[in-house]
Amino acid sequence: MTVSNFRSIKHAEIELGATTVLIGPNNAGKTAILEAIRIALTRRWGQRGTGFTEYDVHLCATRTDPKVGDPVTIEVEMQESVANEWPEELHETLADIIQLNPLSGQASIILRVSCAWDAGEESYVPKWEFLNVDRNPLAGKGARATNFQEFFAFLPVFYLNALRDAGDEFSERSQFWGRLLRTVQIPEALEKKSVRIFNLLNTKLLAADPMLGDLETSLSDISRVAATGTPGQANLRVLPLNTWDLLSKAEVIYQTDGARPWLPLVRHGQGVQSLSVMFLFRSFVELLLAELYRAESTPVLAMEEPETHLHPQASRSLFQHINTLQGQKIVSTHSPYFLQYVPFRDLRVVRSAPNGTEVRSLPREFRCRVPFLPALAPIIAGSGGLLEYDNGLSELVIKGELPTATYNNLLIAYHGQAETAEHHAKLRSTRDASLEYIPDDELTKLETFARRIRGEIFFASKWLLVEGQSEYHLLHGMAKAVGYDLDEHGVAVIDFQNNGNPECFAALGRALGYPWFMVVDGDLAGNQFLAAVGARNFDAAFMAQRSRQLPGGTLEQQLVADGLQPELKAILAAQGVANAATLNDVDLVAALKADKCGYAAELGTQCANSPALTQRMPLALRDAIGTLRMLA
Repeated sequence: MTVSNFRSIKHAEIELGATTVLIGPNNAGKTAILEAIRIALTRRWGQRGTGFTEYDVHLCATRTDPKVGDPVTIEVEMQESVANEWPEELHETLADIIQLNPLSGQASIILRVSCAWDAGEESYVPKWEFLNVDRNPLAGKGARATNFQEFFAFLPVFYLNALRDAGDEFSERSQFWGRLLRTVQIPEALEKKSVRIFNLLNTKLLAADPMLGDLETSLSDISRVAATGTPGQANLRVLPLNTWDLLSKAEVIYQTDGARPWLPLVRHGQGVQSLSVMFLFRSFVELLLAELYRAESTPVLAMEEPETHLHPQASRSLFQHINTLQGQKIVSTHSPYFLQYVPFRDLRVVRSAPNGTEVRSLPREFRCRVPFLPALAPIIAGSGGLLEYDNGLSELVIKGELPTATYNNLLIAYHGQAETAEHHAKLRSTRDASLEYIPDDELTKLETFARRIRGEIFFASKWLLVEGQSEYHLLHGMAKAVGYDLDEHGVAVIDFQNNGNPECFAALGRALGYPWFMVVDGDLAGNQFLAAVGARNFDAAFMAQRSRQLPGGTLEQQLVADGLQPELKAILAAQGVANAATLNDVDLVAALKADKCGYAAELGTQCANSPALTQRMPLALRDAIGTLRMLA
């Protein structure tokens, strides 16, 4: 999906999978993405001049008037992963708008929604149109209005915002519950019998208290004022007139456990109410979607913050339930617990950048929109499966990191063309993006090792990579002493030896836009860590800016070399280490290593309360905090 000039989004290309999870700060643009999907796939703008305002147009320093400038555009592109993946009925019904790849046979559909100010109409005029692979509007049969009706029937969209109220969602007017109730079929004989029973019980209940009869007689005076020429009469009903009136008042009751009372949903906590709406959607899809739309329909669910009001354990398991819902799911979240089992490739990191909202992800492939040339054929054939050409979308597909030699061959292939400069610029951009590629096997390991810290690091704004937990404690204390609390400034300290390896975190941070800094020991292992990170396409100048090595060896050796023996011996003595005050430097280092977290936690606490002590700490650690302060 490509979105331009919509709300906070100047331009963003967003790949949407079977399940896509949007994360990022408030006001970064997550809701704008969900709204773009809803608008494009439901035509909720309605008739011209309605449902779209100047507040939906992207404004910036160079565009202060929403009526002047480029239009809002939202392009949604759907493609089969393999030929004939879509049902035959869909192929036949939407044949006028489907584009076929002549080689693979894969089908695709491209929909563009645009909206601009029309001075003549004095309103914002939206337009929906299907496109060909060259992004030109289809003409003739492809432009028929019936195509839109059929298309939306195959791809119904449902939107659940963060404010889910069970009282509204389980009412007869709701998009799910009301529709489910209206499809209930009561046999005619049972309907007639029910009405007789309702009438009989109503009569007996009214006769149980004379006041009810008097009330009914008094209300009959309505006819004296609202005269119609025929005597009127009021009847008091304490039971429904028919089975539909009864069904329309149906509600769900819930018991938390066997010892608790049954209560209506609206009498339960907000967490249970919010959760019930999601399972109501599942019931609606399973029971009614095919009947209301088409048997081949695939629903799209756009949902804001499904974890709202849920306990952390419930949030952690919620993703598994959402992931199994039918159709395509696009979800935004602020919960680190919800995030723990989300595959990394399903994440979209949404940020507010100087040029509007930006979206970062970890794609499996990279696409470059350039025309096919005969010179491409031998390059693709010799790439070992790394390159493909998608004739259906006129795009070169790169499935991994593009080697320099192959990249140079592609530049040569497009040299001498009428649009050489443009093609070379696109190839260069795609090649640079491919350098950030992370293979599946590395992500799998990282997902396993880093599950404990996954929520923290993805909701941070910067990363500080260190070898172990000793540095973690020290850096938190030191940063507080200099007025740069790491938690307050969104810095996640990652002890990479306990959660994976530094090169994976460095590559992950670059791909998803997290600035990072690294501190390692001055030993063989530290040298290897630096080399491994540098080998991931980080040049020497960048590494010099973003990393420091302790010159004295390990952290403990560096602390002793910096003259911190008095503080370290006092800490060990307080922890019960015998003869701590008389230890020589070698034995002191050994004693510190025997309880790395214990001494580091205490020393970090002392640093937090003593700026003077912090200034005596290793320069590499102080540089790390100073550099993080400067990183955007």
